[in-house]
Amino acid sequence: MKMSNNQAKDVVLISGLINIHRWGKAFIQTLVNEWGSGNVYIVYTNEGTNVTKRQIDGKTIYSIGPNNYRSGSQSVQTQALVFEKKIRMLQAEYGLGKHFHIIAHSMGGLVSRQYIYNNPNIVAGLVTLGTPNHGSPLANFYKWLSYLIGARRAFANLTPKWVASFNLQCPIDQAPLWNNGKIYTIRGYTSNNPFKNFGVIGEVLFAWLTLRFIYRTKSDGLVPEESVLAEGAVHVADYPGLHHLDLVRSPIVAEKASSVLRKSSSTKATL
Repeated sequence: MKMSNNQAKDVVLISGLINIHRWGKAFIQTLVNEWGSGNVYIVYTNEGTNVTKRQIDGKTIYSIGPNNYRSGSQSVQTQALVFEKKIRMLQAEYGLGKHFHIIAHSMGGLVSRQYIYNNPNIVAGLVTLGTPNHGSPLANFYKWLSYLIGARRAFANLTPKWVASFNLQCPIDQAPLWNNGKIYTIRGYTSNNPFKNFGVIGEVLFAWLTLRFIYRTKSDGLVPEESVLAEGAVHVADYPGLHHLDLVRSPIVAEKASSVLRKSSSTKATL
């Protein structure tokens, strides 16, 4: 589909806490087929600035920074500043447009919201996947773990108390998106079969058990169901049986996120 001058042609991906849940091949493949060659970018919020170019189905995608656990380990503001620096590099040297969409997973959604406030009228639309828009009690419950994995500042910015303050400073309904863009939410839910809720190293399983039996709430394994929703955001889909990690692997989720952003952009172009 040909893009008009008031449509954003590119989409940028940003992952969540310590990048433990990485974008799956089927997810990225769906995006590159939807957006086209050279229009999909992955930004890792760590120190490295090396740009990698690779081909999927003969189409080009770009990523900047090493795909490691240092991405997503700092505070929301620090990550937003790193994101901003890397976006400017991609715009200057690798064809990223002045205006673009974002698909963000988990904590990446909070980082994206901070970036939008730091850089008004740049982002055309944001889809958040399992983002804790009201925090997660797990950030307090597993605070000790943050010291072991070097993510103390990130954990501190995921507590319900901190995110409540963040929501006052960066409210979704006043987010300065370009061309009257919107913020969208997508939510997953764990499977009824515990063996399907394992995650990478068991983190989804243990977190799900904690939320279910201690905090008595349904979740995607890491984020309580009500935390995904947020005033001012448009909730577009629930996916029962797709836990927190599944959200970045499922081509169905990738297709939904793409269609929401492209439809929104197309609608605004005709106004």
